[in-house]
Amino acid sequence: MRELIGSGNKSPARSNLFQVAIDPPPVMSSIGGLFHSKDVTGIEFLDKLLGLVGIEDQTTMKRYREHVEMMNFYADTVSIPGRRITVGTVRDVGAMRRFATDTTFSEMQVSFLLPKDMYHREYFERWMNYTASDSENRVGFYDQYTSKVRIIKWELGSNYVGKRKQRQDNGENATARQRFNGVSACWTMYGAFPFDMSAITLNNGPTDLIKLDISFYYERYRMDTPNNAKMFKGAIEDVVIDMENTRVLDALSIDTGLNNFVGFGL
Repeated sequence: MRELIGSGNKSPARSNLFQVAIDPPPVMSSIGGLFHSKDVTGIEFLDKLLGLVGIEDQTTMKRYREHVEMMNFYADTVSIPGRRITVGTVRDVGAMRRFATDTTFSEMQVSFLLPKDMYHREYFERWMNYTASDSENRVGFYDQYTSKVRIIKWELGSNYVGKRKQRQDNGENATARQRFNGVSACWTMYGAFPFDMSAITLNNGPTDLIKLDISFYYERYRMDTPNNAKMFKGAIEDVVIDMENTRVLDALSIDTGLNNFVGFGL
């Protein structure tokens, strides 16, 4: 057991290092969505969000950055989806045999801590109302209310260390080193949308934090792991990266196809 733990990548994983990324669906990026800037049209907004034109006031990207941080930092608990194979049975002669018929996935649920401005409650209220409006008795177009949700699992102490020059109080330059955390796995849910939002209970008892549970349906999910075998290797020599003169992903030899989910943090 000691040898396995000392190997680095075989040591037990931690349950409290994760990241939640919920991409806004098209209905939340159009006129009336939380990211819409009141001084531009819907087309101009999309151009700014996609970087096709310059952003003069930075309002749109500021709201999008706030959304990313709110969904990630306030995610208290998250359930990683499970997978089940459904089967049929046949019995010709002798023992009964089972054969695979389909694959089903469990629901995904995220529990958020609610801030004072009720950001998450307002966001999912709008998303679900655009999905199935209760005032017009209609539903939206599938491609407009579905999105992509990612759960990214982080681990401490990869074997990559970044170095940079740092000015000291005495005016001299010294080399500072910081060890990167690494992504060990990423689950991506495609075609996801919220279908259940929990009720909120208030009471006059002892003060407690308010939480909001959101359950998602999705088409399918895929699990990916970084392909860099040197990320968690225990006691072997560290890989030092010059943060000033080197692109980090190039130095880590990460495939470009994995750039969308492989991340490193200090």
